[in-house]
Amino acid sequence: MQGTAVKERAAKDNIRRRFDQNQRDCMFTIMSLLPELSEQVLREVDVERLIAELRAINKQPVVDSQSVSEKSETREGSSTDGATERSTSESGVNEDSASRATDVAGPDANHLLDDNSEPAKRTKVDIWEDIKIQSFTRTLIAVYTESLLTMLVHVQLNMIGRSTYLDSVIGKYTGETGDQINLEGRYESFLSIADEQNFLMLSWWFLNRGWRTLMTRVSRATEHCIGQLSLKERLSHRELTSLFNNIHIKLREDGLVQLLPKILLPFGDACIDDYLSANRLTSSQVFTPVFVRLLDQLRDVIESSDFLYVFNCSIDRLTLQLLETLQESFPESVPAPTPSGPLLPTVEGESAPDLDNVVKEFEVYSASSESRVVVVQLLPRIAREGHQILNGVPNQYLENVSASREIQALSAAVYTAENAPI
Repeated sequence: MQGTAVKERAAKDNIRRRFDQNQRDCMFTIMSLLPELSEQVLREVDVERLIAELRAINKQPVVDSQSVSEKSETREGSSTDGATERSTSESGVNEDSASRATDVAGPDANHLLDDNSEPAKRTKVDIWEDIKIQSFTRTLIAVYTESLLTMLVHVQLNMIGRSTYLDSVIGKYTGETGDQINLEGRYESFLSIADEQNFLMLSWWFLNRGWRTLMTRVSRATEHCIGQLSLKERLSHRELTSLFNNIHIKLREDGLVQLLPKILLPFGDACIDDYLSANRLTSSQVFTPVFVRLLDQLRDVIESSDFLYVFNCSIDRLTLQLLETLQESFPESVPAPTPSGPLLPTVEGESAPDLDNVVKEFEVYSASSESRVVVVQLLPRIAREGHQILNGVPNQYLENVSASREIQALSAAVYTAENAPI
C-alpha cells in the first residue's frame, strides 16, 4: 500500500508539472502568434492614417491677404503704364480681364478645364466621425481576437499535451516491463509529429481568415450603437461602460456565438480548399485518421456550452480591464458640498430669506458628481489601448486573460478529458 501511494503521488506530481509547463507553452505560443494578427488588424483598421489625414488638413496653407494685395497693386501699375500708349492699354485690359476670370472662378473653372479633377476633400468632422467608429472598432476587435486566440491555443496545446503524456506513460510501462496498463477512454495510436504540426497549424485560419468575419460583425455593431453619438457630447465613465456593453449585446443578438466555429476553424469544402492551398498542403497529406479525430474533438469543444461560458467570461474580463485603464482619462470627481442647513421659519414682521442663494445652493448639491469628458478627447486613448491589447510589452491584457480561473479550468478539463483525442 505504501509503495502504491508513493507511485500515485509521483504520478500526480509528474502530471502537474507537465500541465504547468503546458500552460507556459500556451503563453509563449500566443505571444508568438499575436504579431501576425496585430499587423493585419492595424492595417485594416488604420486609425493612425485617419489622424495623419486630419493633421494634413490642419497644415494646409491659408490664403495670404498680403500676396492678394500685391497682385492688386501689380494690376493697377500695369493699368497706369498702359495709359501712355493706347494699344498697350487695350492689350493690358484684355490680359487683366483674363487674369481676373481665372482668380474668381476657382474650382469650378478648374473643373471645366480638367475633366479628371479630384473629388471634394473630406471635412474634419467627416474624418473625426471615422476616427470615432474605428477607434471603438479596433479596440473591440483586439478584445475579441485576443480572447479567442487565447482559448484556441489553450485547447489545442492541452489536447496535444494530454496525448504526449499518455504516449510517454505507455512507452515507459510497456517498453520497460511489458506490463499491460488500463487507460480510461479510447487510445488507439501514438501522435505523429506530422499530425501534431498539422493540428497546431489550424490556428492559421483564425489568424488570416476568421478574424475578418469577426471584424465585419464588430464594425457593424459599433456603427449601430455609437454612430449617432455626438463628438461634442460629454460622457461619464459609467456612460462609456454602457456604450461598450451595448456593443457586446448587439454582437450577441446578431449571432456572433453561432459563428465562432467558422471563425476559428475552416468549415466547408471551399474554406478547406482555401486553407490547404494557402499553406501549400494537400488533403491526403493532412487528413489522416489521427488528424480527423483531433479535429472532430476540437470542434466539439468549440461548440460546447463550456467554451461559450469561458468566452463570455474572457470578454467581460478584458473589457473590465480596458474600462479600468480608461478611467485614467476622467478627472477625479469633486464631491458636492453639503447644504448649510434647513431654512429657518419666517417670523411675522420679518423679511423673507434670500431665496436666490438657496436655489443656487440646491442646484450645486443636486448636480451629478460624475466627471465627464468630451467624446473626441477619449478617442486617442481608446485607439491606443487597442494597440496595447495586441502589442503591449509586457502584455498585461494577455497575462490577465490567460491567468483567469475560467481559462485554467477549461485547460484542465481538456487535459484530463476521459475520451482521449486519438
